[in-house]
Amino acid sequence: MAVYRPQYKDKKTGKMQHTKVWYYEFVFAGRLVKESAKTTSKTVAKAAEQARRRDLEKGFNGLSDGRQNRIRDLGELARTFLADYQVRQPKSAKFAEHALSHVIRIIGALMAVDVTDKTVVKYQTDRLKESAAPKSVNDEVGFLLRILPVAQAGAIRAQLRSQK
Repeated sequence: MAVYRPQYKDKKTGKMQHTKVWYYEFVFAGRLVKESAKTTSKTVAKAAEQARRRDLEKGFNGLSDGRQNRIRDLGELARTFLADYQVRQPKSAKFAEHALSHVIRIIGALMAVDVTDKTVVKYQTDRLKESAAPKSVNDEVGFLLRILPVAQAGAIRAQLRSQK
């Protein structure tokens, strides 16, 4: 673990000078990590080095914080999903857009963490009241579950199966 300012040769005077910006370097999992701290403060550079090492350790050990994905609303998740889906499945992208447009319209403002089996049942009921075909509603629910985190979608599927 080291915080340093690299040297360079000044073109005008020909003397060696230190840069104003601090850098850090350390070895993590057998690899050298050498990055700019993007600061002129040595104290901040040391803190940046510690934060970067902590982030690498969390990612390496699978302890990444997934809170950001849980607080995103369904509309945002659906748009992200559609952008990826259009690249991977261009022939069925129109169908996915159509199905998810109803999901966004009815429950798109909900956060992903708020979606439960009761939310899905209420969504199905609302769509059936709009005279939507049961197959269409089931397809829309399938896309809804695909945009949710895997563990949450699996739990909702299991609860829906047990209610039948």
